[in-house]
Formats: sequence, structure tokens, C-alpha cells
Amino acid sequence: MNCAHCGTPIPAGSRRDRAYCNNNCSALASYFRRKNGAAPPPRWQHPAPGSADPVLRAAAALARQLGETHGWSPSTLRCALDGLMVLLDGRPAGERVTLTEIRTRTSRHTSVPRVAEVLAGLDLLEDDSTPAVRSWIERRADALPRGFAGAVRAWLLVLLDGDARARPRSPASIYVYFAAVQPLIEQWSADRDHLREVITADITAVLDPLRGHQLRTTTVAVRSLFRFARKRGLVFANPAARLKAADPGGSLLPMTDAEIRAVEQAATSPAQRLIVALAAVHAARWAAIRDLTLDDLDLPNRRITIAGHPQRLGEPPTGRCGPGWTIAAPPGRAPQPARPDLREDGPRVRAGQQGLPRVEPAAARRQH
Repeated sequence: MNCAHCGTPIPAGSRRDRAYCNNNCSALASYFRRKNGAAPPPRWQHPAPGSADPVLRAAAALARQLGETHGWSPSTLRCALDGLMVLLDGRPAGERVTLTEIRTRTSRHTSVPRVAEVLAGLDLLEDDSTPAVRSWIERRADALPRGFAGAVRAWLLVLLDGDARARPRSPASIYVYFAAVQPLIEQWSADRDHLREVITADITAVLDPLRGHQLRTTTVAVRSLFRFARKRGLVFANPAARLKAADPGGSLLPMTDAEIRAVEQAATSPAQRLIVALAAVHAARWAAIRDLTLDDLDLPNRRITIAGHPQRLGEPPTGRCGPGWTIAAPPGRAPQPARPDLREDGPRVRAGQQGLPRVEPAAARRQH
């Protein structure tokens, strides 16, 4: 490519939109354009949208659409178009692009997830990468003793993929199951060379020190491992067949005075105090509190809908709950809202505020 003013070749490695060899040529070209009243040269445009390849043109159009939708910066869009040109230019129509090819052929400035998103939108992406949980299973299984590694690896893969009679488990469940079984295998490997040599006494010995939820989780994981091993013929008998996963039960402990004071000091705004009240009175989870809207609240009927379940609006706590938390209810009467326009015996509209007309209280209107 040559300079648009003097014709000198532009140095290699320059920007693609560079039109002049140096600043002097750029200034002279601008001076003569103004002197002659000529229009400035057209701005550089990426060649992908105007390509002769219909697949590349469609990919460029989709990339621009995604960029406008998700707010990609111009440089991000330009790098995505560069990656699409490298991958699709000269490729037969309909041939898929693997994720490994995207990572290896595109430049380091190209965003691989964005290029993959564009290709997935055109149904041209083939994900040939190994999931992280699979690599994790291989690493963890290789670290186990030889007599246990094969059975544990096969068990974890079946948990991940499922089989004809079992649904796939989530990676979180796989992590928890392996974390429960790994210490047991390390203890068994001191006296046993293979999983088939483990007997019921060995299992009982390692489970005895455990309590509560840890005992329940470990029992479920051990039963799952030996059930799989017996089904696949890796052990002669199932030593965990009679194990019972007892329910540890929940123990509700009251909050200490220090914990209550910490909550009082942390919840300073009305919104934070409302969150504490919903959690304390209705046992609402954080996701349910976050999704609450005004439509979920029915003050006249004292009803509230939390996570799709309508229920009676709980009574606010009485007494001193912290600075500014004092809520007192007269005996035999439900607490009334602080706003007068929401009270049962208050005016329907706040009188004399923001230019609103004065109205009589509801009790006075009923007497007329």
C-alpha cells in the first residue's frame, strides 16, 4: 500500500487505515484539499461486510448486530471481524469451525467468546473442548492409589453423564461426593490394595467419628460409590448395602445479643430494615426478597406473595428492635401503617399536601 500523497510505500506493520507515510504528507494533502475544495478521502471500512463470501457477510452482519445489542466497543467489533475473516475466508459453505481452531488461529487481541457467539448464531460452531469438570475428574482420579483410581474415575464420569437409569448430576454434586469419599479412600489404601477388599467394618470405622450433615453426605456418597461398583462388577459384594443415611435434623439456635446488635448496626436504611423484617418474620430467602414488587403486597387484606406463595402478612415485631426500630401495637389491635393514607381509620388522601384537596376521614364519611 502506498502513500495517498507522495506514493511512497507505507511501512509494513502499519495500521490498515493508514493513508499517508508521515505527518508531513498528511498535512500537505489536507492543505491541497482545502485549497482545491476537494472532499476528504473516504474512511477505511472493514472488508468483511463487503466480502464476496456470503457466509462471511452474514457473520459480519450478525457481529455488528450483537455488538450494538451488547455494547461492544469499536476495537472489539473490529477484532471480532478480523477473527471471522481468518476463520471463514475461503472455507467451504456449511463447514463448522471448532472452538480449538478459534483459539489457535485468531490473534491474541480477538475475543474468542464473541467470535464463538457469532458462529454459534449461524450454527457453524463445534465445541470440541473438554469441560473443566472432566479435566478435574482425571486429575483427581490420577492422584488416588492405583487400586481405587479406575473405579472412582468411572463412578464420577457416570455421575457426570448419567446412564440408562440415572440422571446426570451437577458438577457441584460431583465435587461434594468426591470430597466426602477421598479421605476414606486414603485411609483404606493403608491396609487395602483395591476397592473390592473394603469390607463393612472398614466403612463403619471411618464413619464413626463423623456427625451431622457431614455423616449424612459421606454415607450417601459411599453408598453411591459401592452401588455403582457392584453394578459394574468391580466388587464382589456391596459392603455399604445396609448403611442408613440418618437425617441429622435441624437445630434452631436463638441469636445472641451480640448478633442482634450487629444486625441493628448494619441495617441502617429503611430498605435494609425491611429486608431484615422479611427474613425474620417470613423466612424469605434473598432471591425472593430481591424479586418482590409492589404488586405482591395487598395491604387491605394483609396478604403478601413471596416466591409465588401467597400468605398472611406477618405482624411486625413489637418493642425496641434497635435505633429507630420501635414498633408498638395497642392490645387487641393490629399495628397500623405509619402512613395516614394507608390506615383503616385515616383519610383516603393526605390532607393539605402537594395541593391535594382536603377530604374527611373514612369514619366521618360513614356517619354521614
